[in-house]
Order: sequence, then structure tokens, then C-alpha cells
Amino acid sequence: MSALLAVIPQAWGDEALDATLAAAQGLADEHGGFSVLLLGAEVPVEARQRAAQAGARQVWKVTHAGLAGSDDPLLMAAAAAEALPALPAFAAGVPLVLLPPGPLGEELAARLAASLRGRALGRCLALRRDGTALVAERAAWGGRMRVSLRVTTGPAFACLRAGRPSLTAQGEPALHSLELRGTLPTALHLDIRDSAQRLPPLDGARLVVSGGRGVNEHGFALLEELAVALGGTLGGSLPAVDAGMVPVMRQVGVSGKFVSPQVYLAVGISGTPQHLAGISTDSQILAINKDASADIFKVASLGVVAAWEEVLPALLAELQQA
Repeated sequence: MSALLAVIPQAWGDEALDATLAAAQGLADEHGGFSVLLLGAEVPVEARQRAAQAGARQVWKVTHAGLAGSDDPLLMAAAAAEALPALPAFAAGVPLVLLPPGPLGEELAARLAASLRGRALGRCLALRRDGTALVAERAAWGGRMRVSLRVTTGPAFACLRAGRPSLTAQGEPALHSLELRGTLPTALHLDIRDSAQRLPPLDGARLVVSGGRGVNEHGFALLEELAVALGGTLGGSLPAVDAGMVPVMRQVGVSGKFVSPQVYLAVGISGTPQHLAGISTDSQILAINKDASADIFKVASLGVVAAWEEVLPALLAELQQA
């Protein structure tokens, strides 16, 4: 049996699926491979195929009718807590269970650890085996320090970001099905209101136009216009949020959202570790900053040393002509 198990709720979308598969791939060698548990009211064939192409040795399709129309971690945790003990791989003593990275996955990790007497590691920067022990590294003090946690008794429940998976495996994994019938808790009622935001959310965006401390209210209006013209969305750093330039729902960084766009345009952003921790290492960073010594240029694929007041109007004019 595999010593590593990935639990992936289907209601959380393809990004959660790919992110968890990538993390499992990166740890597979030292754990002797990995198995995947796909959880939902239904599990599409495409998800099972994707897990197989990522190299899973076993794929479990676990369904519960009560999960229909919900992405609530409370329900996911109750269903997963019922399913995991029924899996031979888990019963044999799995030392590590991976959940999708992000706030929902971290909540699910904590709930499962509490239900199954495990260890909640939450958001990890790195995971490795040390003999029979599992060593996890987590960020502390806003990313300025790292803390090492050593787990000698499992199972441990953790989230890890590792980019995108390689879908080149040719083998056919063992496929299993499990239908759950236990009673799930009542999902929390959400009162959904219109936020008046005309741009899509940060989650899953392929292009993010983001502003920082160096951009004022007029500048953010231009950034929003640029995001619309490019088919992307708007983000901001913590100082920009604190200044009221952009809502907290659009904050990128260690205390905000984690984004993994193909292109991240950083305007007036200095490039602190706390902000960069919210951007995937797979993203191409384009930077505009009048300070030539700004740290953002150390990680940018392309940098423009200029004031945004000069660059943004010219860029928008070119886009309008095009």
C-alpha cells in the first residue's frame, strides 16, 4: 500500500485537484508512491483520469449524496472522516495525508486531524521523511523565519504548494469506489450579497494586475481599467489594502490570498517576502516601479524602472489602439 494519501474534494475545482496532485508527485519517491481519494456527490471520469496521469497507484472514488451543491469544509471533513478508516491504505498506517493548499484545505486538515486523532500541520513550505519521522517546515513571523516540526506518530494532515502536476504517467492505477451513507452535519447558511465588484475573484485568475504602496486612488482606477482590458483581475498588497485603495478580498500575500496566475503585473510594489509568499513560483512577474533598487526586480522576469503615472496611461492608450 502507498504511504502517502491525497484527499481532494471535487467541489473545490480543478485548481485544487492539480495543486494537490503536484504536491503528491513531489513527495511520491520518498513515500513509495501515492494514492488519491476523490470526494464529492459525484466524481467525474476526467478527475480520475487526471489522477491516473499524475501517477497515482490507487484512485478511490468516494461519494456521498449529502455533498451535492456544497463546498463546505465541515461537510467534507465529516465525509472524509467516515471514508478514511475504511481505506486499507489508511488503516495500514498512512503517515501523511495531503489536502488542497489554501484556507479551505487548511481547515479540512485541522478538522480531520481532530476527528482521526492525527497531527494538523496546516500550510507547509516543505515536507520530508527523516527515517520513520516526518519533518515539516512552516513559515513564521510573516515569512521572516521558518519553524521545523517533527512528527513521529501519524497520521499528519498537511497542505503543500508545488506548482502544477506532470500528467505523463502511462500506467493504470487500481480504481475503487466507496459510497458513504452516514449522516452529515447541517451546512452553515451563507447570506450571499452582491459585492459590486465588476472584476472576477483572484482565485484561478490567469492574469493579475496588482498595486502597492506607491499607487494612489487614481492609479488603482487605471489598474482596474488595465485588468479589464487584458481580461485579468485586480489585486493589491497589504499597504494598499490598509490605505483603502483595494478591498481586503483582493489582498495578495502571506496574510491574504495565494495566487498562481500565468502573469502577475506588480505596479508600485516593493517586493517584500510577505507579499511574494502569496505569488506562485510558476507565475511570471512583470514589475513597474520607480525605485531601481526595489526587491521586486530580483524576482521579476521583466522590469520597468519608471513612475506608474507615465507607464499606465501609455500602456492603456496602446491597448485601445490595438
